[in-house]
Amino acid sequence: MADPGLAVFGEFDPDGRDAYDHAVARFRENNIVLPTFAQLADPATIPQPIIDSLAGVDKDAGDPRNLFRVHWFNNADGSGPNEVPDHIELPPELTGVDARIVLALGNRFPMIGAHKVLAAYACLVARLVTGRFDPTRNRAVWPSTGNYARGGVAISRIMGCRGVAVLPEGMSRERFEWLERWIEHPDDVIRTPGTETNVKEIYDECARLARDPANVILNQFSEFSNHLGHYAVTGPALERVFEHVTADRPGRLAGFVSASGSAGTLGAGDYLKDRHGARIVAVEALECRRCSTTGSASTTSRASATSTSR
Repeated sequence: MADPGLAVFGEFDPDGRDAYDHAVARFRENNIVLPTFAQLADPATIPQPIIDSLAGVDKDAGDPRNLFRVHWFNNADGSGPNEVPDHIELPPELTGVDARIVLALGNRFPMIGAHKVLAAYACLVARLVTGRFDPTRNRAVWPSTGNYARGGVAISRIMGCRGVAVLPEGMSRERFEWLERWIEHPDDVIRTPGTETNVKEIYDECARLARDPANVILNQFSEFSNHLGHYAVTGPALERVFEHVTADRPGRLAGFVSASGSAGTLGAGDYLKDRHGARIVAVEALECRRCSTTGSASTTSRASATSTSR
């Protein structure tokens, strides 16, 4: 059996019936409907009445219906879904190589303009449906240098849960201003010493918070649902892009390229490897001190690339 502290789909916490019942009651009270991974991987399967209702909802609003926009198929203005995720193919005059390089645009996601909101949804929903998070007593703690924490706070709020962001005090003013608009309690933004590279201080604070059993630490580096969400949602979305760009110019999916970050997005690479034999290429900036001195990874990029050979 899995570690009882980690959520794995299909393994219900034997002591989680009350937490699960409280979550169901909270969702009914707030008219919250949870999209399945299959629906987010292929938004054409989302019921049409839900799609129609999104026309009157701001893509960045704290509305539970925006859960059905947590996918790769949105337009920049939140409309859609499109048949194929937005993408850009780089011309060989720019890349200097014959291989076709295609970028999938991760800034089409709602609320935070980054695909970390998908990781946050995958991690929290896994705990809710397995009885490992009680929205009536637990706080969801989101440690990050920015986008994962923002995504977690947004997902928590629209799912009727209390979210807490833990991030370095030296991050951008815009990130803190955004968080202040989304939190309901002033103490739900915790500033730790340092800036982008001071990750240890974030997790020191999480260790302190974890002493209170009401706090649930959703560590993107250890939540397996981070990987599963990208395998089940991002992988098929990128496969759709590949099928689209090779419809009239057949090619082989040679590789999937992504910044490693917490390794969640690399789950999409596992999907493409299983389906197409694609190689997985993880990249990091040479200037990333965490890579050069500790071996840890930086945050994930907003765009993932697939490369097809001609």
